[in-house]
Amino acid sequence: MPDTFIKNNLSIVVSFIIAVFTAGGIFAEFTALKNELSTVHERLDKKIIVISNIEDRLLKIEKQLEYERGFLEAANNIKK
Repeated sequence: MPDTFIKNNLSIVVSFIIAVFTAGGIFAEFTALKNELSTVHERLDKKIIVISNIEDRLLKIEKQLEYERGFLEAANNIKK
């Protein structure tokens, strides 16, 4: 009985097998994309932290430069 079903409906069986393998391939591709996206997201988070730290350092340097500029201007005004 099963042999006759397969013989009579060979195209349906082959189509089903192809559909199963295609679904597996698609699932594998989506899994790979998900892993890649997670990796990119982690790297982006690290870069955002580095940029934030650099901005903080730059702000401190700018404050120090403005302080020194103001101090030098005040010292020059006192001498005049």
